[in-house]
Order: sequence, then C-alpha cells, then structure tokens
Amino acid sequence: MSKMNLFSQAQEQLRNLPKGVSLIVIHPDFHGHNRLLGQVLADPALKVVFATVPHPRCTLKEFVALLQDSLTSQLKVSLSLPATANEAAAAITGVLSAAGHVTLVVSAYDYVDAAEVDPLILALVPQLPEGVRLILSTRQLPIALLKAPALRSRTALVPVNPDKMILDYAQPTDKKILEVRALGPGRVLIDGRLIDHWDGVLPRTLFFYFVDRGMTTRDEIFHTFWPALSTREATNVFHVTKRKISEILGTDLTVYWSGFYRISPELELHYDVVKFAEAVQNAAVAEDEEALQLLHNAIDLYRGPFLSTVEQPWIEQRRAELASNYAEALAVLARLYAHRHNPQEALGYFLRAAAANPQREDLVRHIMELYHGMGRPADALEAYERLKKELQQTLGVSPGPQTEKLAETIRASL
Repeated sequence: MSKMNLFSQAQEQLRNLPKGVSLIVIHPDFHGHNRLLGQVLADPALKVVFATVPHPRCTLKEFVALLQDSLTSQLKVSLSLPATANEAAAAITGVLSAAGHVTLVVSAYDYVDAAEVDPLILALVPQLPEGVRLILSTRQLPIALLKAPALRSRTALVPVNPDKMILDYAQPTDKKILEVRALGPGRVLIDGRLIDHWDGVLPRTLFFYFVDRGMTTRDEIFHTFWPALSTREATNVFHVTKRKISEILGTDLTVYWSGFYRISPELELHYDVVKFAEAVQNAAVAEDEEALQLLHNAIDLYRGPFLSTVEQPWIEQRRAELASNYAEALAVLARLYAHRHNPQEALGYFLRAAAANPQREDLVRHIMELYHGMGRPADALEAYERLKKELQQTLGVSPGPQTEKLAETIRASL
C-alpha cells in the first residue's frame, strides 16, 4: 500500500468513526498529521476550534489558558475557565455543547505535562455530547488516555494499519504488545512505552537477536556472543543479561521449551523485519495489482539498514541479506511499472534499486534503456560510467559484453 493510500485510509477511518467516539488521537507513526488536520480545518461542514501547545512541559494552568484563549477568540464567546481539571472540563463541555457540533483540535499534545493535563482530558471526554469531538495531534502515544477504562469505548487512533506497523493501542488486548523496528537504528515499544534505556549495548543486541531469530538454542547464542568464553562463564553472562532484558521490558521476553528459547506467548509481537519479508514473499505469487501494494508496503517498512547504528558480525550479515532483499523488491516494483507502461515510476524505482546495490549490471541496463527510450541518452551513458567506475573500484572488473553493447548502441544514437 502506498503512502497516498495510507493517507486515503486515514481519511476514510476518520470519516467512518462511530458516533460515540469523542476522542481521536492521530497516530504518532503516521506522517500525514498536518495534511490530515488541514483537511479537518478546511471542512465547511465542521465548526473547528484549533489550539497548539506552545512549549514542552506545558502545565495545566498554561493549557487551560490556551484553551480559554482559543475558545474565546474562535467561538466568539466570553469565557473564564476554572483552574482545576474537573471544573475546567465541565466549563469547556458547556461551551462546546452550546456552540453545536464543534471539533476541538489540539496540536503538539506531546508538549503537555501529561501528569497535570491528562486528568483534564480524562474528565472532559466522557462529558462530551454526541457530535462534539476532541482531536489530539501528538508525536508520542498518550498511553494513559488510550488505556483509561472510562475512555475505552469513546477513543480511537487514526489511522491504524498493522501491516505498516501503525498499531491500534486503543483496543484492549490480553497480551502485552511488543513493537520492534529493526530496519533503521532500532526502536522498541512495550505497550506503547518507548524503551530508550538499555543499560548497555549487550542487553539491547541480545534482545534484537532473540526477536530476529524467533527461536534459538543456547549454543547458538553462546557461539554468536561469547565464543571465547567457557560454557560456565558464558552461562553466567547470559542469565544476567537475559534477566536485565526482562527488567527493562517489565516482562519476560522468552520462554524455554524443548531445547529452544522462543518469544513468550504472553507477548503480541509486531516485528517490521517479519512484515517486510512476508510482503516481499507474498508479492512474488500475487497478481500485479496486489503485488504493487505489497511491494510498496515492504519498501515503506524499510526505513534504513538493519540496526544501522550497531556493528556486530551477525548484524552485518543480516543487514546485507535484508539490503539485498530490499534492492530486489525495488527492482521488481520497477519492472511492474515498466510492464504497465509507466517509465517515470519504473525509472525512479530502478534508480533506488541500483543505489542500494550499485554492482548489479541488470539494474543499470534497465536504467540505460529507460533513459534512452525517454530521449535522454546522456543520462543513460552517465549511468553506465557510474557502473563502470563502481565495478572497477570494488571488484576490479569491467562491465559485461551485454552492458558494453548497450552503451555502444546509445553512443551511436547521439
């Protein structure tokens, strides 16, 4: 699914929310906040009040003053809000109800002091009548609001798309949600809480090893992390590190069963590498239209090289494997667009594929052919020269006869 489709999905989900939903949180992992809110503000069918939290650690007093100024100026009412959360919530409800179907939009909600301001939202939302809504735009999940029992049936995250790792933390679940992004620098959330302190490199890398392997033996772990230590020494370090991971997460990551360490069944794991691989594999057997959506989804998930900030042999090997799969996904997507007679899209994806794998002559030949077909022979030959230089510097070889012949044909057309 392309980014445009994700935006369309956000529009559709926002439009089709149940009438009983009063609190809407724009998902922090959705990158179309401003565009989506722009459409809300421009909708002639809506009466919208807009406020932006001005600075980090905004206090309750400052937040109430912000809402008072916004409601007063945009609804043209005379208003003096009480300072306490419950009294302010009651007063705001009265103003919004009297004004009719009003949508109150608060941008940069992550700037508030949540301990002070969340109680105001918790008191406000249950009082809002049908047709009056509060939309929060935020760069962090407001977990206290999403998990509040009193708001559960009245709250929605928009958009939600598990295939794109945009998860619905507003829905109740019996398991803890473990969200792991390893394509890029590495990011982990447990029940929406970002893990930003690992107490050293070893717990973090062992965590990602467990998640990436899914199932592994003690011998495989020891060989990967502590090949020079005795079994006794490695066992001690392993158990200390594994216990530290459990403390950091607040739950056990693995269980031991039949000689293997496996991800605990108490966790609902969402792992971008698995979703990326599944999308690429499914695209290989899908019809063209579905394959296009699957490949766009895979490419969107690939936010950078695997654990790009860490250098360890097992990580480097996995990084190279996934980078190769990424380049192939781009190449397949490019060929699909070429078959659909869309040379501009095809060229763009072939260029991205060649940038990810600059030694692949087949990709560069496609680029040369597309440039030549578009009447840009100079660009085609420039792509050839880049390939020639890359092969000479890295492998000490020259382009093959097929590529040389294509370059000669293009030169002859000048």
